[in-house]
Amino acid sequence: MNQELENSITRTPRLLTRGFVALLLTQTCFGFAFSSFFLLPKFLATSLQASAAQIGNVIGVFGVSAVVLIPLVGVWIDRTKRRRFVTAGTLLMAATSLGFVWVESVGPLIMLLRIMQGGAFSLVFIAASTLVTDQAPRERLGQAIGLFGVAMLSMNAVAPAVMEAIAERHGWAPVFVLSAVASLVSCGLSRLIPEDRVPPSAQEEVPSLGEVFRRPGVVRIVVIVALIGAAFGSMFTFHQPFALELGIPQVRGFFMAYAGVALFVRLFLGGLIDRAGRHRASVLSLILYGVVVLWMAGLRPGLLEWIAAAFGLAHGLFYPAFNALVIESAGDHDRGKLMGVFNGSFNAGFTSGVVALGYLAEKAGYPTVFVLAAAGSFLALILLVTGPVAPHRSRR
Repeated sequence: MNQELENSITRTPRLLTRGFVALLLTQTCFGFAFSSFFLLPKFLATSLQASAAQIGNVIGVFGVSAVVLIPLVGVWIDRTKRRRFVTAGTLLMAATSLGFVWVESVGPLIMLLRIMQGGAFSLVFIAASTLVTDQAPRERLGQAIGLFGVAMLSMNAVAPAVMEAIAERHGWAPVFVLSAVASLVSCGLSRLIPEDRVPPSAQEEVPSLGEVFRRPGVVRIVVIVALIGAAFGSMFTFHQPFALELGIPQVRGFFMAYAGVALFVRLFLGGLIDRAGRHRASVLSLILYGVVVLWMAGLRPGLLEWIAAAFGLAHGLFYPAFNALVIESAGDHDRGKLMGVFNGSFNAGFTSGVVALGYLAEKAGYPTVFVLAAAGSFLALILLVTGPVAPHRSRR
């Protein structure tokens, strides 16, 4: 019996290599900088007196560059070294974070900075997440993606909690400066990430983005992920002005509860997702998504953290399960493109959803926003259970 256990452990590929740990640390510091801007709706509402539509536009414009760049980055990183994109993106995030110190109104400057932040996110997230798939053993891919998500998720809780307290005592400028510093630290750490993958030669045939997009199931993936991106955007953006409207002055509890539960899922259920089945876990997560987003429509004092915890369970399951379901069929030279399709679709849904729902909030109120976003989540569930979502594996 002991010999069988020892053999089982020996056969299990190692996940926490030096390179993977360096990647996690890089993502953690970038995640702190990025997550600091989850408080941007509160900054807009309290410091700039922005309307719901203005908040939606500022938050949503982030995705404009992300939607354009993410598929392109997916193509580029399949053809060259991937680490350089992480380094470039962290530098851009540092510059844009510092630029917010000079924002005094909802105008061209804040829009430009948000577009550039979308570009920074595209460079870092797609390159880093693709590096994860390069380094992780295929049989532990769901667990690896889950741990990679932990690096960002932990900062979803830490950064808003720290930054909201700093903003209350010292104003918003130190928040933006600290975000820039975290980005620079991430840039330095990115240089420690090894990259053993050999890019394809000029003569080697590599699938184009169009070829990947035409594979069976990819369009369905795009629609599902876009719908969830819109639901995610509604939860992260409009719970803040909605809570303030209901007399709930602090929103850090939302991020702490959400991230705490999502972290638990990624740390302790990542392996279970691989063993129980990625499709089954994806279906469960979308059921939870629809229920929780609908619950937010009935927000009252005392409920924010409970709703956030349930949302952490839904998204904590969805991202690693569905992402692994999509990427498990990818070849060595089209992982970046599939990652681009996945994350580009999410950001397209996030952008269009947040902008459109901002105008809806002004006309019909915040509860209507969450009802409509929940309907989109249930539509995504229907699409998942009624058709294929796993593109054919490349032969390369």
